[in-house]
Amino acid sequence: MTERIGIDFGTANTVVAGWNHALDRGEPVPLAGIDLSREATRGVDQRVIPSRIAFSARDGRRWIGGQVTPDMLDDPDVEIFQSTKSAVTGRAIDIPRRLGDRTVDGRQAATQFLTDVMAAAILAVDSDDLEIVATAPVEAFDTYRDWLVREVGENAGGVARLRVVDEATAAAVGYSARLSPGDAFLVFDFGAGTLDISVVKVMDPSTATAGASVRSIAKAGLDLGGDHIDGLLAEYAADEMGVPLGDTAAYNRIFHQLLRSAEKAKVALTLDDSAVIEAESYRLEITRSDFERLLKEKDFLGRVNRALRKTLDKAAAAGFPADEIVKVFLVGGTSLIPAVRDLLALQFPPDALYMDRPLEAVAAGAASIAGGYELSDHIQHDYAIRHVNKDTGVYEFETLVEAGTQYPTPEPVKQLTIKAIRDGQKHLGIAVYELAHASFREAGSDLEIVFDANGGARTVAVTAQRLQERSRLWLNEDSPTFLEADPPAEANVDRFRLDFRVDAQKRLTVTAYDLKRNTLILDQQPVVRLS
Repeated sequence: MTERIGIDFGTANTVVAGWNHALDRGEPVPLAGIDLSREATRGVDQRVIPSRIAFSARDGRRWIGGQVTPDMLDDPDVEIFQSTKSAVTGRAIDIPRRLGDRTVDGRQAATQFLTDVMAAAILAVDSDDLEIVATAPVEAFDTYRDWLVREVGENAGGVARLRVVDEATAAAVGYSARLSPGDAFLVFDFGAGTLDISVVKVMDPSTATAGASVRSIAKAGLDLGGDHIDGLLAEYAADEMGVPLGDTAAYNRIFHQLLRSAEKAKVALTLDDSAVIEAESYRLEITRSDFERLLKEKDFLGRVNRALRKTLDKAAAAGFPADEIVKVFLVGGTSLIPAVRDLLALQFPPDALYMDRPLEAVAAGAASIAGGYELSDHIQHDYAIRHVNKDTGVYEFETLVEAGTQYPTPEPVKQLTIKAIRDGQKHLGIAVYELAHASFREAGSDLEIVFDANGGARTVAVTAQRLQERSRLWLNEDSPTFLEADPPAEANVDRFRLDFRVDAQKRLTVTAYDLKRNTLILDQQPVVRLS
């Protein structure tokens, strides 16, 4: 059975989810040793991998996620990278750091981190047939997809099929939302370091680019997030408790401890009415009302509200006023703060807000998309069968299902007759392909470089066959034959008539009639899952 997982690489946290066949939805995959459990809403735990990686300068060791412990911060022979996603998306420049006789920059650290996470996920699901769906920001989709496919995917050794979808679509699917082409929705992504608010429109699948089924209508962002709240809380606690400023080294040591305690208090205050911030002999109880007053006084909530209004004003100018935004999806740990949620509740009706899976929604949505779910009941790609042209001897493709087809299809989308290529043939079938699959990009050159075993290199022409191989994915390569002719078939004589449909689970099904025996041998038998 094909195993499907989704991966959401976040600035502060990364989540890996798998397709749960029993629950018919994406669920987090436990990765012992590198992930942590966090309570999102009362009684609901969500598993996250802190997006950080540490390298040893003494040897080749490295640590990721939960393996990166606080004591490593004080080790001069360990370099810790975090928030590396910003180096990939172009939002930050990370100066390369020296590790012994080599240097590592933010992009390299991000590549290694996500490669290691992917390797851990592959080991956890332990499947010979694995499909991974990773997510990319809408505004940086193409460049970010290239990084995922060409750097992370190649580092992983090609042991799994890798697809890429946009984060906004994954968030909506992760919340089990159904939308139609033309609908606009809002993603409120508030993480540790940034706030990103996007209004996006669901595209008609026949015009959407591979993997990106939405288009950004309006967007606003701030370099503001949970890390900044931790700093505000730590400063507040230090001032309230009178931590002396005279000894700079002692103050910095205590403040560092306050920062860690403030992060825990912030998380606790999303659910409880009070929490404690402490360091050494200092201890302060802070109530939720104290916390919310601090956020208002420091203009934290004001800045968030202005960014929200800016996004909504841009969307309205583009023809999508707030009352036409059908759903709002909350993503990221900072969106858990009650005062932040209250800002959204003032703008949108309660039934439009989706907020129970903020940490795992994107990864769960990616896994769900791998499992066959999409925003709307439309097929996202063209699907075809392959056959040999008897005159030229080359492969040709005939479309079975076009992108944009609504499903389920009560009537056949295609009817074909197939025949044997030789007398006495007993097993017949078809090869089903996805055309221009998600990891394909049009070639920018008609040459490619080939390296030989001795370290030399040469350029070769990219053949038409090579381009065809790049742009098509054979979906039923493991089981292309599924029809048994009894008695055996005769060459070039129509033997089976096939009716193709798409069912409610987005599977291509076949109904097969044996024309020689005049009998039905398959009745809407699933062949492959479409996307």
